Amino acid sequence: MKPKVTVYVPCHDYGRFLAQAVDSVLRQSWDDWELIVVDDGSTDETAAIADGYRARLGDRLRVLRHTPARGLRACANLALEAARGDYVMRLDADDFLDESALLVLATYLDRHPDVALVYPNYTYVDEQGAVLGVEQRKRIGEEVALLDLPAHGAGTMVRKRVLKSVGGYSEGYDAQDGFELWLKVIRRYGVANISTPLFYYRQHEASLSRDADRILAARQRIKRALVDRHDGPVKPRVGVVVPARNATGPLRGIVLTPFAGRPLIEYTLEAARRAGPWDTVFVTTDDTEVVEHCRRLGVAAGLRPPHLSEPRARLSEVTDEAIARLERDEATYVDIVVVLSVHSPLRRPEHIRKAVDTLLLYDTDSVVSVYEDYDLHFVHGRDGLEPLNKGMLHRLRLEREALYVDNGAIRALWRDVLSASDLYGRRVGHVVMPWRESFQIKTAFDAWLIEEIITRGDPACYSSPRSG
Repeated sequence: MKPKVTVYVPCHDYGRFLAQAVDSVLRQSWDDWELIVVDDGSTDETAAIADGYRARLGDRLRVLRHTPARGLRACANLALEAARGDYVMRLDADDFLDESALLVLATYLDRHPDVALVYPNYTYVDEQGAVLGVEQRKRIGEEVALLDLPAHGAGTMVRKRVLKSVGGYSEGYDAQDGFELWLKVIRRYGVANISTPLFYYRQHEASLSRDADRILAARQRIKRALVDRHDGPVKPRVGVVVPARNATGPLRGIVLTPFAGRPLIEYTLEAARRAGPWDTVFVTTDDTEVVEHCRRLGVAAGLRPPHLSEPRARLSEVTDEAIARLERDEATYVDIVVVLSVHSPLRRPEHIRKAVDTLLLYDTDSVVSVYEDYDLHFVHGRDGLEPLNKGMLHRLRLEREALYVDNGAIRALWRDVLSASDLYGRRVGHVVMPWRESFQIKTAFDAWLIEEIITRGDPACYSSPRSG
């Protein structure tokens, strides 16, 4: 008989956890399901455990195999091809379900035919299964309108026809299948979440979720691919503005100061060039030497009005004046404005492109670059200091407690949002940069530190923009 829900469990050498994952499906209070275990080239006891369950459960459990391993996305596509249910859910082999998970999620989709996928809250557990904390995701439509925080890839129930309509999962990435699915789905369908924690998310040293750099890199590639896929013949015109105050302020002369043998501003200009092509790049400065240097590089530059280099001048004012000048004097009209800080030489071209892609993929007015702060923070309370992000007492990152620091490196916004008093609009998206690439020169010490990083740091992260 055709089941309502297909649960699939991809497993690569997680045999030590697999039985708990499978047993959590067997204990469901709602039994209209089938289970698929995808053994992805495991070399441990996974095959024996999976085959043992198949012998017990018969047709309700099927075992599919890859030899050698092909990765999570290939497992997902293999399971999708084999799925007989109307709804599909991934359960990672190191996680396990609450006994009411399938009942609650399937009932929600039954009652909300306009919703393509639904996801629950979840409970963090340690390697032994002890509870660490509960993730309380913000309710879509009530607490959050901007859908830039995706559902967890596991524990989310999706209509199979929706998965098929978006082409399944691209196998060119090595992480973030849930993020790719999220971006594909929200462009065409409704999504929802519920407040009940319905699966247990295990935290251990081998968890992919701990590999932050790999996650950020995968998300960047996914965004670029989806923007390319949906590109049409008419593209938004993009203008880059580089504010470069040099003759005034506490860091006089910094814009043309050599860092590892190259003037500071050239790191930003080269990153902009490599991230493009753009319709225009314009440097707004208070120094004729900066203007001349830029023009020798073939970059447009101009002197801003003196009041825009005073300490109280706002970045929005500087940017608005630069764009208005391009429109007035050069008849250059752009749809998107990208503002790049000259004080952020470690920012890479990929970060700039990702900011523009984020602006195009989500319904945002602007996008800012940030880094996530994983440190424990305190605020003053009734009895003294109280933790602001309590999860970090247990080194647990909870979405509601996540702290993002504006690193000042990138602003991307639609031209019609920009004014002398506003650089953001109402709906502000974000791109996360690694902390080590978010350093900004604000003091002489910062300048010394960045000089050291560029000169002696990891070449893969901090090589001079000349390379490549």
